[in-house]
Amino acid sequence: MTDDTHTDESRIARRTVLASIGVSTAALAGCTSESDPSNNSTAENGVSADGSDVFASVDVVEENLEIEVADDASVAVINLVDPNGELYNQQRLENGETKTSFEILGRSDDFVTGEYELVGLDGDEQLETTTLTLEAECTITDVLWAAKNPDMEWDKNSPHWEEYAAVVIENTGTIPALLTELEWDGAPVARLQSKESQSYYHETRLPPKETTIYSKRSIYRTENALGSLDCGQLDTEPMTVTAAVQAGENPSYTQEIRYSGDQSCELSIEEDGIDESMSNGGEK
Repeated sequence: MTDDTHTDESRIARRTVLASIGVSTAALAGCTSESDPSNNSTAENGVSADGSDVFASVDVVEENLEIEVADDASVAVINLVDPNGELYNQQRLENGETKTSFEILGRSDDFVTGEYELVGLDGDEQLETTTLTLEAECTITDVLWAAKNPDMEWDKNSPHWEEYAAVVIENTGTIPALLTELEWDGAPVARLQSKESQSYYHETRLPPKETTIYSKRSIYRTENALGSLDCGQLDTEPMTVTAAVQAGENPSYTQEIRYSGDQSCELSIEEDGIDESMSNGGEK
């Protein structure tokens, strides 16, 4: 995982449409429930070609959508059509090949989620169209302060590890998302630098489950070699972390932080009416 300071806004461009293509409406719906293991496989990610006579399996491996066609299917071309009915990409099978893949994550552009059509062609003949639900639905469920959660997997080689934060992200979709950046708006470390926000680059896969992302730099920092925050001038202030992800919407989470004290800045995180207080990143 890389984690570099970055203060500019994320620039993730929408991809350029390759072409338009007509697709038959006689689609087979992809699903994740109760399939016959002797027939078509249901991928761990939640993507499936269940019920297809042409597509033996569909899976997400690393950044790619992996496709395998049945041995007896005379498929020469596979089109992947996006939710707007436009051609996302095309792959050809030659010399008896039965496997191919489409890159869906890690590209320089964004991946539009939704229902995709997988179209198998033999020349001009359309053999089958199968609908795949390619969704990544990410939610930030918690933000944790290292000083209050010392038993977690922090980088304790750093003298400032108690000022770090962890973000818990849950993906309830069918495919992984790719986390590229966390922006901390109103974080103590940003206020210390007289900035509105502090951003860090990340490169972390978010599979369909819960993932904890650790910061590699300070979030709850209130002092440095140049000075300290005047917490007496602050009250209870929001800190909002926003995750920039490829595939799906960018989730946000807001935590209320109470600032008090003067030269010795004391922070309190308000959670359900309970203040969890710390002073200068150490336990009160």
